[in-house]
Amino acid sequence: MLAPAVLTILTAQQPDADPEPEIIALTVAEIRRLLNAFFLAAALPPEHTLHWSTWRRTSQARFRQSHYQRRQAK
Repeated sequence: MLAPAVLTILTAQQPDADPEPEIIALTVAEIRRLLNAFFLAAALPPEHTLHWSTWRRTSQARFRQSHYQRRQAK
């Protein structure tokens, strides 16, 4: 019960996103995945988990921007 509240608070406290971000803001799903990776599955080093999360969100931002450009071109 506490985890959804913490995730909602962390997401709400993030600054507003830029119109063309280089990386998307942390989502509730991403925060949940990071918490699981850090506290439940300690098989990978924290640096790897953070690097992977940053790479994933950067890729998502690039895909989102590409999607918006394609939709505007039509």
